Amino acid sequence: MRTVLTALQTLALLLTTVSLHAEVPTDDENWEKALDSDGIEVHTRNLENSRIDAFRAETVLNAPLEAVMAVMANPESCMEWVHQCSHAQKLEGGSFRDRYAYSINDMPWPVSDRDYVLHITTHKGESRDHIIIEMESVDGRVGKKDGYVRMPESSTVYEFFREGRNRTRIVWYQHAAPGGSLPNWLVNQLSTDIPYESLLTLNDVVQKERYQGHELAFDEQGRLVDVIPPEEDATPASKPTPDAEGG
Repeated sequence: MRTVLTALQTLALLLTTVSLHAEVPTDDENWEKALDSDGIEVHTRNLENSRIDAFRAETVLNAPLEAVMAVMANPESCMEWVHQCSHAQKLEGGSFRDRYAYSINDMPWPVSDRDYVLHITTHKGESRDHIIIEMESVDGRVGKKDGYVRMPESSTVYEFFREGRNRTRIVWYQHAAPGGSLPNWLVNQLSTDIPYESLLTLNDVVQKERYQGHELAFDEQGRLVDVIPPEEDATPASKPTPDAEGG
């Protein structure tokens, strides 16, 4: 049900959208610490030719890498931890490594709800203990619908690092341009609130029973190809093999 929210809450909803036309930097330079609380650090950074700051958020989740990836592989988990994600579904076609999803953010009256189609790629980083997910908004696949505004620009990269047996470090980069005549200082303020609230919730979600006991499956080239639930057995081609080129 739509409700009338404060201006700050409205901005928070606008910043939760995810797409990838304005590339987000993932290097270590020029970030300024904006928040450090509950084990979550958020840094922001000015970008050339953009009025909106990018953010980099980091924390250590109390769950193994496999459980975290089980959450990320489930498109409906968006509704569990991403702020104001009201609908999410996997689209037909694709694979774990290269797939598409459709999501809706519920906006407060009188703002129209936002929807977007994501192109999601997942691959191994420097080792099997380092996984990278990149998200890009795309046109097509789902026709534009009356009553929804198709979200235009943002860039999101997630990096996951195994930190021992039952802990995972996540680094979340994002740059979003919500559009409209919104005061930049208010939008930039929410660039710290959004990742903080989302990561706080994610730490609870990754500990849920339904995400435990999964395994990461790699093909013969050492590429990450799936996250296997405990009731399923990996096929011989998906069983872990020595690292090879590819990710």
